Amino acid sequence: MTRNKLKEAALRLFGQKGYDGTALSEIAKEVGVKTPAIYAFFEGKEDLFMTVFEESMSSYTEFIQALTDSGEGMDTEKKLHELLLRHYDFQRNRHELAVFTFRYLVFPPSFLEERLQESFERSDLLLSGIINAMMQEGLDRGELVDLPVETLTDAFLTLMDGLGVQYNYYKSPELFERKLEHGFELFWRAVKA
Repeated sequence: MTRNKLKEAALRLFGQKGYDGTALSEIAKEVGVKTPAIYAFFEGKEDLFMTVFEESMSSYTEFIQALTDSGEGMDTEKKLHELLLRHYDFQRNRHELAVFTFRYLVFPPSFLEERLQESFERSDLLLSGIINAMMQEGLDRGELVDLPVETLTDAFLTLMDGLGVQYNYYKSPELFERKLEHGFELFWRAVKA
C-alpha cells in the first residue's frame, strides 16, 4: 500500500517539478511517512524514478494492447482510427502518467538518458509490433496500398507522435479532435488501396 502511494506521489511530483526539483522528503511528506521509509521499498531517488517510468511505459503499452484484444472483425481503417482514439483517451484519462512520460522522453535527466531510452525502446518495440500486425493484416486483405509494412508502421507512428505532442499544445478538446480526425483522414487517403 505504502509502496504504491509512494509511486503515485512520485509520478505526480516528478511530472510537475522535474527530477531535480523533487526531493524524496516531498514525496514522503505527501504520503505521510518519514523520508527513510522510502528506502524500505526503493534503493533511492533514481530507483523510485525508474520504477515509475518503466511502469508508466508498461501501462501505456497494456492500454494500447487491449485494442488488439477487442479489435477482432474490424477492418484496418477502423482499427487504426481506434488506435489513435485510444492514444488520445490515454492522454486525456491518464493525464498525470502521460505528462510524466512525455516530459522525460523529451527532456530526460542527462545521467538517466540511456536507461530511459532503453525503456522507451522496449515499449516502442511492442507498440511497433502491434501496428505491424495491423498493417500486415491490412495488406493481406488488400485494404492497404502495396508498401513495406515498416513504411506504413513508421508513418502511422509519426502521426501518433505528432498528435501526442499537439495534445499538449492545444487545450481545446474540439480543436485537438479536429486535428486528430484531419490527420487520420489524410493518412488513410495516402495508404488505402
